[in-house]
Amino acid sequence: MRSATRQTESCMVSLAASLLRVPVMGHKGPLQWADLCKLYKDDSLQTTCSVFEHQFNKQHKYCERSDPDDSGREALLPSSKTTSGYTLLYAIWMTFRPAFVKVVLLRLTTDILSILGPLTLRWVILFCERQPVFDWAGYMYSLVVLGAICCCAVSRQQFERHGGVTTANIQTVMTGVLYRKTLSLSYSSQRQPDIANTVPLPLREAECVGGLVVSLACFWSSPLRVALYMGLLWRELGPGALVGVVVMLILIPVNSAVQRKVKQLQTTQQVIRENTEELVKEMLQKFQALKLLAWEPWFHQRVTESRSRELEMLRILGYLTAFSMLESICMPFLVLFCSLSVFVLGDDGNILTASQIFTSLIVFRLMRPTVMDLCWLYSGLEQAYQSLCHLEKLFLTKDPGSVEKLLPDGFQEMYDRCLDDMPCDFNDGEDHNLFQKGNGEAHRLYLKAFGWHWAAASTLIYLSVCAVCLAQDVVLSVWTREAKEVQGLEEWRELRDSRLAAYSLLGLMQVLLVCCAAFCQSCGSLRASDALYSELLSDVLHLPVSVDQTIDLRKLLPTFSRDMQVIDEKLPKHLHGWLKSLLEILSAVAVITFIMPVFSLAVCPLVMLFLNVQFQFSAHMKIKRMEANPVVSVSSQEFVEDLLSGPMNQALNQNLLVKYNRIITESWFALRLDAIAGILLFMVSFILLETQLDSGIVVLALICAQKITAPLHRVTQAFSDINTDMLSMQRLCELARIEKEAAWIVSHRPPLAWPQRGEVKFRNYDCGALNNLSPALRGLNLTILKGERIGVVSRQKTDIESFLNCLYRVTEASNGAVLIDSVNIAHLGLHNLRSHLKIISQVPVLFVGPLRANLDPFARHTDAQVWLALELCHLKEQVQQLPAQLLHPVQRTSIALSLGQRRLLCLARALLARVKILLVEEALPSVDLETEQLVQLLVHTEFKDCTVLWLSGNPATVMHTDKVLVLNKGRAVTFDATSTVLEQGSLFSQEEF
Repeated sequence: MRSATRQTESCMVSLAASLLRVPVMGHKGPLQWADLCKLYKDDSLQTTCSVFEHQFNKQHKYCERSDPDDSGREALLPSSKTTSGYTLLYAIWMTFRPAFVKVVLLRLTTDILSILGPLTLRWVILFCERQPVFDWAGYMYSLVVLGAICCCAVSRQQFERHGGVTTANIQTVMTGVLYRKTLSLSYSSQRQPDIANTVPLPLREAECVGGLVVSLACFWSSPLRVALYMGLLWRELGPGALVGVVVMLILIPVNSAVQRKVKQLQTTQQVIRENTEELVKEMLQKFQALKLLAWEPWFHQRVTESRSRELEMLRILGYLTAFSMLESICMPFLVLFCSLSVFVLGDDGNILTASQIFTSLIVFRLMRPTVMDLCWLYSGLEQAYQSLCHLEKLFLTKDPGSVEKLLPDGFQEMYDRCLDDMPCDFNDGEDHNLFQKGNGEAHRLYLKAFGWHWAAASTLIYLSVCAVCLAQDVVLSVWTREAKEVQGLEEWRELRDSRLAAYSLLGLMQVLLVCCAAFCQSCGSLRASDALYSELLSDVLHLPVSVDQTIDLRKLLPTFSRDMQVIDEKLPKHLHGWLKSLLEILSAVAVITFIMPVFSLAVCPLVMLFLNVQFQFSAHMKIKRMEANPVVSVSSQEFVEDLLSGPMNQALNQNLLVKYNRIITESWFALRLDAIAGILLFMVSFILLETQLDSGIVVLALICAQKITAPLHRVTQAFSDINTDMLSMQRLCELARIEKEAAWIVSHRPPLAWPQRGEVKFRNYDCGALNNLSPALRGLNLTILKGERIGVVSRQKTDIESFLNCLYRVTEASNGAVLIDSVNIAHLGLHNLRSHLKIISQVPVLFVGPLRANLDPFARHTDAQVWLALELCHLKEQVQQLPAQLLHPVQRTSIALSLGQRRLLCLARALLARVKILLVEEALPSVDLETEQLVQLLVHTEFKDCTVLWLSGNPATVMHTDKVLVLNKGRAVTFDATSTVLEQGSLFSQEEF
């Protein structure tokens, strides 16, 4: 067991060394699997899984022997005593014990070293106040500051790296055991796993158990860290330090209540989003029928209304983000203000010094996230314990059927989702090429949709927020400098009251500006979401009917769902974080340069160093995409059948490989960012110690230098996230570049009553096929008079489709023209044309929604007219038998409607539209003969003044027509009266066929 763990750790050391080449490879081009596999080759996962299973079985047998009540009992599930989770926890401890110990020691080291930063900087301030604690020279203090920063950074990065690696190992082992357990149970029971109905695996619980390593380390280290911080604060502020901690604790339940409200709104928003996605899914599935009916405006309105409800929820959530921004920006001010107020007002003898101000400010900033984590730690441990118990039950289950009973309702991912978590053949080239093609275009498009005025307002307000934050530090700096010069108690009280008033006024301004910033961000992001979604929906609805020949429309659904969710929620948040962090850095550097002009000489080298690290950060971005977007190269069924014979371990190894690379590259870049921040702080402290500046000015410069570290990390991460989010924007740009169909409505419109006769003429008509390989119709010359019944027949389905496409202008004429009542249809808008044609499709289409909307979506007819159309089509009784049929969605009552009845409903649409040209496709064999005879009868009686075209591949179904048009390979072979064609013999007996 220990050898397996040591083997894994040694591989991690070699991987860490080899990963120095990853940034170089990552930014030069697409990152391939081969690039990562060259850096890491290890097959110790199988050994680790075997060690874990051995320890688990060993502990389980020990528990069974120690429980005499369960001896001889053969139950599907073990007793509650053996499923308390401790068996699984013990197995994890025994398997990963060295890694656990290392993580705990690194956490302890990090906690102790975390106080070195404020302590060493406090010594620098005391040195500037001519109160040195040691007899060292000034530059020695600077070296001590640099050493303390380096120790803290290295210790923190080592803890995060080893904690992440150990968590990844545990998650992967748990996942491997889950897959093996489920598949072995399926095969042992001779049940083939069905991809559509396979039991989902609780992978999130495995992730929760994997995170237990860090949680347990924090469970005891967080109180220790809080105790250390409280000791420093008590030394500086006395009882006033307790006030700040109390304020932190009071705000925690408020924040918890806001988070619960946010989750409720997000649940409601998810329901609305799913409804919108269902509408979009139906639109894409029934795209051709929607286009031929010219009902795009109806669907656009339905989707837009559902989208409006979703945007309203986003608006409310946007307002709640103001609280989170206040909590992150204004809470440090509030905590420090309360503590300082109690300190100076509690005793007139308490005079603030520069070291007290700086130490209190830094320690409160360090304590806040620790206190927040400590408060949320209990719920995390409780969830991890529940996951332990549940996974232990799964591991001990011996019956396949009982697995389903053990799976919680919250984990309903299907098996294909589980397979997607096992990357096999990922290629970053597609995303890399997409990113390289038009990243700038995507940025411009989003900013344009966001609104340049909202972008400018947000930038100005965030700049004002940074200015106010700096002004607060300036007030404290001036206060400590003026406090040295006061003479007498009254003068001190006057100075104290004025500075507290100024400090509180700046805090109020900060609150107002943060609320304004949240409002501008919410308005701009909502404007962008609305505009981009409307443009996306319009682009898709304006695609030609023939687009399904080149694009799988079902693949556009993720653009409406996943990509738009990124644009709605993630992109605004990342832009906000990037802008806020960048302005914080720039404002801090500006203040330091103003205080020490010589520092300007170091700005350019530091910026170049940062840009170099930022430039190489692209490798980490690509590895994160590899972790988030794995691809399975083989079919799911083949993959399932081969999992037990070896490829499962290979897939898990590849999954673990990506996690290793992500963790270590993340640590690599974070350490270099800490190095840049450390160099900056070292240079500031070194310059300050060589000058004769007041201690208050020294505090201001040190505060600005120390505040750069966190924004430096955030701006890098936000930049990475923005570039990843822009892939979604780029997909919208790619879709917008697809050629669209002709305009729906043009200025040249037909007469108001057009067509009055329904006369159709083809004049030397040629048109290309959808695949543009060969002509579809060639040299078509014929005239169809008013009210004629024409049968259009051909052995080849493409001839019938081409004839239909030319009338609906699915394909445009390459030569000649089609005239309807002497009007060239090529000069009309598509809606002007298609709305005056109706087709009874071979596969009748009904849309989800009220039945009335399926007959009259634009509400142009009265209820009486709708009922009359249903009565003429012999559907009134069936509709009346279904309760409230006109109001209920079709999806609830479609079971009662046969294919023939759906065909009659399509006929009712044509009756309501009062068209002059009707096209009827051949019915499917499943339509009963009686219904088809009724359709023919209704067409002959109710459409006697209309021109009717019967499209069929079977000559027997068009014998009731006046004339027959026989097509062969795009040419008109015969166009004559039905009797004349019959006299010539069989319709398909010509040599051309």
